[in-house]
Amino acid sequence: MKKLLLIGLVLCVVVFTASAQTKQITGKVTSKDDGAPIPGVSVVVSGTSTGTITDADGKFTLTVPENELLLFSFVGLKTVEVTVTSATIYNVEMEQEIIGMDEVMVVAYGIAKKESFTGS
Repeated sequence: MKKLLLIGLVLCVVVFTASAQTKQITGKVTSKDDGAPIPGVSVVVSGTSTGTITDADGKFTLTVPENELLLFSFVGLKTVEVTVTSATIYNVEMEQEIIGMDEVMVVAYGIAKKESFTGS
C-alpha cells in the first residue's frame, strides 16, 4: 500500500511539474514608426504550428513553453524574433521592410524584370 501511495505521489509531482513549464503570455504589436497597433500579425512558436494572430487592437494571447522562440511576421514588415523568458507580457515593435517593388513584374505567363518587359 505504501508503494502505491508513493507512486501516486510521484506521478502527481511529475504532472504538476510538466504543466508548470507552459505559461500564458500576452502582448501588443505596434508599428515602430507611429506606435499604432497592427492587426493580423502572425505570432508563431518557431518550429511548430502553435500560434495565433493579433486582434484589431494588435493584442495577442498564447500559451507557450519557456525558452521557446516566438516569430512575429506580417507582409511588408520585418520579422521579429523574441525568446520567451519568465515574463508574461511581450510588447513588440515592428518596422517596415523596404522592398524594390518596381524591379519585378508578375505577368500572366510568369515573372519578368521590368527592364525586359516591352508590352503595355
